[in-house]
Amino acid sequence: MCRRQRIRSILVVFLSLFVFFSCAPSYFDPVRIPPEPLRMKGLNDLPYRELWAGIVFNGEKVGFSHLKIVPLAGEGLFRLESEANLRIRFLGLSKRISMKSEDLIRADLTSHSFRHELTMDDKTLIVDGSVRDGVLRTTQKSGPDKKEIETKLQEPLYPAGAINLYPVLRGLAVGSQYRYNVYDPQTQSVTAVSQTVAAFERSRELDIEPSWKVKTSMMGQDVETWINPKGEAIFELGMKGVLITYRESEGEARRYLSQASLNKKDLILDFSVVKTGKSLACPREATLLEVSLTGIAGELPLLQGPGQEALQNPKDPASITYRILRNPGFPAKISGPRYSIDGYRWTLPASQIESDHPEMVNTAREVTKGISDPLAKVRKLAKWVADEVKDEPVDSFSALEVLHTKKGECQAHTMLYTALARAAGIPTRMAGGIVYMEGVGFLYHAWAESDVGGWVSVDPTFDQVGVDATHIKLVEGPGWISIVPLGRVVGRVKAAVLDYKAACRP
Repeated sequence: MCRRQRIRSILVVFLSLFVFFSCAPSYFDPVRIPPEPLRMKGLNDLPYRELWAGIVFNGEKVGFSHLKIVPLAGEGLFRLESEANLRIRFLGLSKRISMKSEDLIRADLTSHSFRHELTMDDKTLIVDGSVRDGVLRTTQKSGPDKKEIETKLQEPLYPAGAINLYPVLRGLAVGSQYRYNVYDPQTQSVTAVSQTVAAFERSRELDIEPSWKVKTSMMGQDVETWINPKGEAIFELGMKGVLITYRESEGEARRYLSQASLNKKDLILDFSVVKTGKSLACPREATLLEVSLTGIAGELPLLQGPGQEALQNPKDPASITYRILRNPGFPAKISGPRYSIDGYRWTLPASQIESDHPEMVNTAREVTKGISDPLAKVRKLAKWVADEVKDEPVDSFSALEVLHTKKGECQAHTMLYTALARAAGIPTRMAGGIVYMEGVGFLYHAWAESDVGGWVSVDPTFDQVGVDATHIKLVEGPGWISIVPLGRVVGRVKAAVLDYKAACRP
C-alpha cells in the first residue's frame, strides 16, 4: 500500500453496490430446474419495490445496501434509488464511505439520466449524466473542480444499479448468456458486463430457497449472485467467501452503524498485509529481491521489467518467482522494452489523469523550466510531488484535485506525478503491486514508470527514481482504473523470500 498503507482498488470493490466475487461455496445443492424460465415483462411486474442487504467483510459486518424502484406516472420512466453505506476501521481510523445514486431508466432498463454522489469521509464526488442521441454527457464535481465529458456510445447503456435486474427481465434460464454496457460511477467510465445463468440451486445450511445462480464479470472481477423466483437478489459471495452480501430487513441493515462503531479490528490492514518468513532490513535501499508468491497465478499477468523478471515454477504452477534488480544510481539502465505501438496511451489524458488541463500543463512547465534531459525532468517532477504533496490518509478523486489540495496517499502522489510527466511530454504509465514496509510486511502500493529512452520506475511517494527492489509490479496501465484488478488477489497472496540484498547506510 502507500506510506499510509491504503489501496484505492480495495475501496473500489467495497464501494460497488454489486460487490465483486470469485467463487461459490460447496454447500449449495442443485435442484430440479423449473420447466419455464423466469422472465418479468417489466419492472411493474416485480412483486417488490425495495431490497435491503447487509455487507460482511472478513467476518465483520461493515455496511448495508439498499435499492428502491419508483415508477414515474405518465413519464414511462422509473427511478432507481441506490444506496450503499460502509464503515471500516483502518489504521486506527474509522473510514466512512457512502454512495447514493438516482438513475432514471426506461422500461427496458436503458439509462435516461442519473446523479451519483460518492462520499469518502468528508470528501464528495458528484457525477450528473444524461444519454441523448447516442451520446453520454457527464459533469463531474469534486470541491471546486468541475469536468464535463462527452462519450459517443456504440450500443445501449444501462445503469450499474440494474445489473441484478437485467437477467430478471431478459430471462433466468440456465445456460442463458448476456452482454451489455453500464456506466460505473466509481470509475466514471463505460464498461462491459457479461452474465451467465449458471445453475438453479439452494442451500439448507444458509436457509436459501431454490434460486438461479448468475455469474457476472465486470472490470476483471467476477460476481456470483443468487436470485429467487420473485426476482430478488438474496445472496452474494466473493473473495473466497471473505465478502458476503445477504438479504435482510431495513432495521437489521441499519443496525450496522452501532455494530461497526464497536468494531476495533483494523480490517483492511489485517486482511491485506502479505507476511514474510523473515524481516527485510533497509527496504528503501534494497538492490536485490528474489521472492516466491502464491495467489497470483491465473489471476494477474506475469509482468516483466523494468528490472523485474517473473517466472512460473514448472513443478509448482501456483508459485511465481519474482527476481528484481535495482540500480538507484543508474535507474534508466535497467529498462524493459520501449512502449509498444499503442503507447500513445502513455502520453494522453486518462481517467482521473488530467494531463491536458491548463493548470497541469503550466505546473509541469514551471517545475521543469530550463531542463531538457528527460531523466532530469523525471527526477525534478518526482521530487516536487514528494515535497509538495503532504502525506495524509485522505482520498483523492483525480490528479487535478491533488494539485489543488496538495495532500493524499500513494495513489494521489502517483496520479499527480503521472499527469505532470505526461504534460511535460514524458510517456508515463501507472503501476501497482506490493512493496515491503519494515516491521509490517508487504503492503499494496502504487507508483509510476516513465520512458526516458528506456523505462524507469518512479515512486513519488518515497521520492525514488529507480525504485528499491521491494517494489513488485503486478499490474500496469494508463490510469488508476488499471490498478483495480489487484482486488482479485488481495488477501490471497503469500510470500517466501528466497534472496535479498540491501545497501544499508550506517
